[in-house]
Amino acid sequence: MSAAQQQAQPSFGSGPSGSYMGNDFRAAYVPGLSLTGAGQIVGLLQFDGYTASDITFYETQNGLPSVTLSNILLDGYTGVPTGNGGEVEVSLDIEMAISMAPGLSKVVLYEAGPFGNFHDILNRMATDNLAKQLSCSCINRVRRGHDRRWDFQQMAAQGQSFLNASGDFDAFTGLIPFPGDSPYITQVGGTTLTTTGPGGPYISETVWNRGNGIGSGGGISTQYPIPFWQTNVSMTANHGSTTKHNIPMSP
Repeated sequence: MSAAQQQAQPSFGSGPSGSYMGNDFRAAYVPGLSLTGAGQIVGLLQFDGYTASDITFYETQNGLPSVTLSNILLDGYTGVPTGNGGEVEVSLDIEMAISMAPGLSKVVLYEAGPFGNFHDILNRMATDNLAKQLSCSCINRVRRGHDRRWDFQQMAAQGQSFLNASGDFDAFTGLIPFPGDSPYITQVGGTTLTTTGPGGPYISETVWNRGNGIGSGGGISTQYPIPFWQTNVSMTANHGSTTKHNIPMSP
């Protein structure tokens, strides 16, 4: 281990209590990159609302430009935050998108509220075809067994990429909740990032795992065969399958 690795600490960023925020992410993952997402639109799938002033405050604190937010409300939802904590994750999703791509022309929020229908949002995202980058961090609230693969196939045919969080409850056993099992999307696992300090470069990251069943989700599909982009990966170290789709490994 190098001296820099020995001295580095996870969550040693420029935010409160050493949390990572704003430019910490670009410094770690895309240092020196001139691309900012200029002219692009990001679409976010949400089951709660957000407070616009919170986003403005975050942008101001981080020296980020004011990115246009557009709300598309579905299933009778008003867009008013529930106050039950879901609005925090919505704000985090928006802030992360803007931090990594401060040149975005727009972030579109597809919001159906806490009782909304997941597939109504997916269908609208595909039908609108406004954003080529789509993201969802709501995997843990999705019911099992509702596979709408044609939504994702339509997105892929239109050049839309759908990125989905792998969840917060460690290893899956048996059927993986939709849409995490789908081979037509990119499953993204959680990690613990280590940098040299506030605004510092990337050193390493490990799978996020808090213990006692709380950690980044992952597992082996019971439904889908291994896709071609995983067949050239050695599964010896990660104990993945050589015949079935592995989650959250992505293309």
